[in-house]
Amino acid sequence: MRSLVQIQSSRPFKSTTMTRPWKVLLLTLLVPLVALAAWLAYHETRIPQNQFEVLNRMIELQKEGRYDKAVQVVQTWMNDSRRNISHDGFLYEQIAFGYIVKAYKKPATKDESVHQAELNLEKALGFFDKKKVEDIDIDLYGIGGAYEILGDLSDKDKCRFYETAKQAFERQLPMIKGDSYTAYGKTVPLEPVRGDIRKHLGGVSKKYSDAGCKVH
Repeated sequence: MRSLVQIQSSRPFKSTTMTRPWKVLLLTLLVPLVALAAWLAYHETRIPQNQFEVLNRMIELQKEGRYDKAVQVVQTWMNDSRRNISHDGFLYEQIAFGYIVKAYKKPATKDESVHQAELNLEKALGFFDKKKVEDIDIDLYGIGGAYEILGDLSDKDKCRFYETAKQAFERQLPMIKGDSYTAYGKTVPLEPVRGDIRKHLGGVSKKYSDAGCKVH
């Protein structure tokens, strides 16, 4: 009886000492998981506070393959009263490029992505036409490059996109005047910029011809 009592009384003690390491291990696992969940919740719901943060967030989402969400971040910012409205043309371009990336990555929805990219490039072009151009402005270079890519992507509207790209490059070229441009303490030679525009103009003209497009 004595030995039986000793055995029975010893069981709770052993049970307590055995469960304690498991509790420690459980806490060790739970704390990082809770922290990760909190970080993910913050990361997902945080609202960019300026254009720099908006574009960084857009890039992050594109890397995650969340292309529609990436575009939505920029669209939301464009409804924010804190934004600099003079940058709206640039932001329309970024949205267009967001859809271009999606068109490459998700071929099943390519046509819709190309269409959405075109709509935003039209807005960027309309914004450019309305603003007063000061100093060196290469917005048309970016817009033309985007239209050229749409021509590469499109199966049925190559000629139209290549034509619009050509027009943008042709308009841009005479706007690059002088030998250099200085801003923020840095001087940039302009002849290489003109050279790049001529290169793109020549390239898109060849694509236009190779696609069998009619010369207007």
